[in-house]
Amino acid sequence: MGKTAMMITAGLISLVISASLEAEPAEFQVGLAFSPGLPRGEFREELGRTVWGGTLLFAYRPGMSPFLIGTSLGFGAYNSDRWSTWLGITDPDVLVDVRTTNALLTWYLFLRLQPVRGILRPYLDVFAGWHVLSTDTRIGYGDFSGNNSSDAAFAYGAGGGVQLPIIRFLHPGGRIAWAMELDLGLRYAKGGRAEYLVETEKIGTYDFRTSRTDLLTLSAGLSFIF
Repeated sequence: MGKTAMMITAGLISLVISASLEAEPAEFQVGLAFSPGLPRGEFREELGRTVWGGTLLFAYRPGMSPFLIGTSLGFGAYNSDRWSTWLGITDPDVLVDVRTTNALLTWYLFLRLQPVRGILRPYLDVFAGWHVLSTDTRIGYGDFSGNNSSDAAFAYGAGGGVQLPIIRFLHPGGRIAWAMELDLGLRYAKGGRAEYLVETEKIGTYDFRTSRTDLLTLSAGLSFIF
């Protein structure tokens, strides 16, 4: 009985492998989305702001596999201040424009479960990567600039969404040949501890904070499938 079970299991594995190695073309997905990030937990208490930004995504499906592997890069700003001040290094002095930007970059590798066919194609993701928080100041029109603070934290999590067709061309078997689809989704990331700057009540003055970097990210964008 044990030998029979092993043979059946081996046969099923062989069928799965052969299905994924059929002469079906691979599927690629390239996505661009508007993706505001909502800090959670102590990150929300310390930051107190939404991270406004976008995400670029690339994924690859081998053959008819139900899985895709991919990577995504997100960038957003949670604060940007601009004011004028005296330079203080010349005589007579010069009034200059100063801009400080607080930003969050997210980079993930992910594994996605998604059907090959269907009008609506829901998906589930698991991912891991990094959260990078950075504060940069620019004086004038880029004459002087520098990084005030930068730190990174490991992050992991899960998410899901659905793709809805806008334009779609199919192979005879129903597999997508080329498509542009509306992509709606969300991700929740458990982020490690990082140090970053937050503004105070005084313009141009910032304080250091340290906390976990848990983040809920909503996304709405377009995916191009080919």
